[in-house]
Amino acid sequence: MIDLHIHSTYSDGSYSIQEILQESQNKGLEYISITDHDCVNAYKELERINIKKYYTGNIIVGCEFKCYLEEFNIPIEILGYGFDKKIIEEYFENNDIQEVQKSYLEYLKKQGIKIGLIFDKNLKLKNNHSYASAIFEEELLKHDENRDIMRKHHVSLQPNFYRAEQCNKNSIFYIDENKDFIKLEGILEKIHQAKGLAFLAHPYIYPVDNIEEMVEYIAKKYPLDGIECYYSTFTEQQKQTMIHYTQKYDMYISGGSDFHGAFKPDIQIGKGKGTLQVPKQVILNWINKINIL
Repeated sequence: MIDLHIHSTYSDGSYSIQEILQESQNKGLEYISITDHDCVNAYKELERINIKKYYTGNIIVGCEFKCYLEEFNIPIEILGYGFDKKIIEEYFENNDIQEVQKSYLEYLKKQGIKIGLIFDKNLKLKNNHSYASAIFEEELLKHDENRDIMRKHHVSLQPNFYRAEQCNKNSIFYIDENKDFIKLEGILEKIHQAKGLAFLAHPYIYPVDNIEEMVEYIAKKYPLDGIECYYSTFTEQQKQTMIHYTQKYDMYISGGSDFHGAFKPDIQIGKGKGTLQVPKQVILNWINKINIL
């Protein structure tokens, strides 16, 4: 089994690199990828440690890139695999994502005050790879009183604050990210420039009326390499539908748990919510096209 969608403390996960390696070893995973949000610092640490001391499987360089799908007016994520990490490091160094997230957090706090939510008014980003929505959601959950306030104002944390509120045009917390993030074609170009492969991440979590229509649109218009068909929240039918599109448009398949540790306690490495199983066979037709650590 494999897991190609794992987050560490370098973005919004609670597990260190060593803990991820040890847990992957315990689960018997043959391939993993640490795919932190807009960050590849995990791979700097991996260069400094004796990986085989903790994990004897294979590691694919990865990252989850945020971008904007202009035609559907929504932010989406692309999983990049097997790229030259130096090229991607330079890309992040030249794009100050944290300044954007700081402004987002201030806006979320301002809107939270308007409806009487209880939180630390001095709340700041935790590190250089924090996301405002995750920080804000974590803080809201510390105060039980917020549950009644959120219910009264129809504020939801399902599947998470970012999807339910920040991406929701009808929410008081909605933020139009179009001006702040690279467009889909731009991130695909950057991943391919770095000799990597680009996969559409978790297609069924996006707030659009017809996911299949969106996937077909992207597949027809953009040089996407594949789709994340195996995912923690996908039903069997959803998985098979995405596999169908990879066959129809001659694309590759990937899959992963989207593990975040304590921040998504119901999701385990390699197992998702308990039933996820991503067989190694689904990547055999593309694994030889990229570099592996």
